[in-house]
Amino acid sequence: MKSKKCVGFLSWLLLCAFILKPFFAQAVRSSGAWQELTEQTAAINGTPPQADSVTIPVYQGSVQLRSDAANPVDYSAKPSQFSTSDAGSALTLTNPHDTEGDIFADPPLAWQAERAPTVTLVWADAA
Repeated sequence: MKSKKCVGFLSWLLLCAFILKPFFAQAVRSSGAWQELTEQTAAINGTPPQADSVTIPVYQGSVQLRSDAANPVDYSAKPSQFSTSDAGSALTLTNPHDTEGDIFADPPLAWQAERAPTVTLVWADAA
């Protein structure tokens, strides 16, 4: 009689565990981020990465000028001392992501209309 009660109790306990298992799994999944947004990944399942925009670096000689601040330039600087680089590896991507939300270290670039934009550095004399 005691073994029947024990088997019945264990069967009931096993049934409860199978019924409640999906709830525990859902709680674990919803308890935190499923991926770290600061980690960089590569293409997944062939989804093309995108970026909101790009920043083209401007150089004075070999020094890259900051794009987020005004840069002091000597009065004696000449336009020939400045250059830009529109190579894909030199561009700074703004908010790079793909459809799954992955962040890319260096996503391949694809331009709208399959044509890369023309980049020109314009010199403005403030004097």
